[in-house]
Amino acid sequence: MKTLLHRRAVPGTAALCVVTAITAVTALAVIAAPARAAPAGEVLGAGNFIHVVAHLDRTIAFYHDVLGLQQATFGGAAPAAPRFAPDPPVAQLYAIPQSTPVGVAVLRLPEQGIGLEFAEFRNVAQASPRPRPQDPGASVLVLTVRNLDTILRQARAAHVPVVTTGGQPVAQADAGTTTRSIVLRDPDGYYIELVEHEPVTDSQTAGNVLHAQLMLSVADTRRTVHYYQDLLGLALQVDASFAPDSALSKTFGVRHALFRHSIATLPGSDFKYDFVEWKGVVRHPAQARVFDHGVGVLRLVVGDVDSFVGNLKTDDVRVASTGDGPVALNARFHACILADPNGLYIEPVPHFQPRRPQVQATPDQGK
Repeated sequence: MKTLLHRRAVPGTAALCVVTAITAVTALAVIAAPARAAPAGEVLGAGNFIHVVAHLDRTIAFYHDVLGLQQATFGGAAPAAPRFAPDPPVAQLYAIPQSTPVGVAVLRLPEQGIGLEFAEFRNVAQASPRPRPQDPGASVLVLTVRNLDTILRQARAAHVPVVTTGGQPVAQADAGTTTRSIVLRDPDGYYIELVEHEPVTDSQTAGNVLHAQLMLSVADTRRTVHYYQDLLGLALQVDASFAPDSALSKTFGVRHALFRHSIATLPGSDFKYDFVEWKGVVRHPAQARVFDHGVGVLRLVVGDVDSFVGNLKTDDVRVASTGDGPVALNARFHACILADPNGLYIEPVPHFQPRRPQVQATPDQGK
């Protein structure tokens, strides 16, 4: 069974429709999932992928200037500089002090309803684990692009670290399609895999980035399948066994690795999570807290957050948020952050049509 997603030419989808705030301070972006009948607690779709960063301005510059992604806006307004201020409910959500200034920015992805959400927490002690690609808890943003060389010129001019062996794209041919791929690291050590297919299979998506998905390194396939399929209800396409892939090994700069993939396509979208277990290489599980630099959080839209969290707690799933349960961000919106078995985190949120915030936060100029 061929499950190496980065080798597939996958069509892009419609542009992201984002609202960048739930509260006036934090601008936590929540995307309304396609409505459908579902039992309470069932996963309805994917939301943003959240990434905790050290310096929000530096991260935005990298993703905009090097990768060409656009910052999401609210109500057609021009992108604004992130605002920082304390937000007690969000502090409870991320288990940080209530006085912590928080800033958030969202960048668009081609997939409808899904964006990259970056959060910076100031004046709080944070670690920077920087896992290797094979370490459980490491995450990779896989971007299918129209023109790889354009991004590489910008990346080299900006002195972006390249992970791929030899610093050049790895090429392979399959069924009449030539694929080139290379892996970069963003300012927080997060991995970006850029994939170019020739001929291009999607000519309708505007811009250079055509498609996005996530590749997530896991400690154990059986535990991952139990968590995401048995407990969360996501259907997974699971490899029967490990297999070598010389191109993937070279792309990630890791020799002699074997791979086993478990692929979930999120309801209501074409967005995929590719959970990959590595074998034959040394691995060190991530030990990051949810507010540490480089940590990834998978936001999932669910039917009922309280029931969803309560059911998972009965299966000994650990709550990372302060208070051991859902947090009320406002009267209508509950959220919670839960740990998965691999050093990753998930954030169930309700299907919700947000309203525009009425209050603007005061910018915080100091780091």
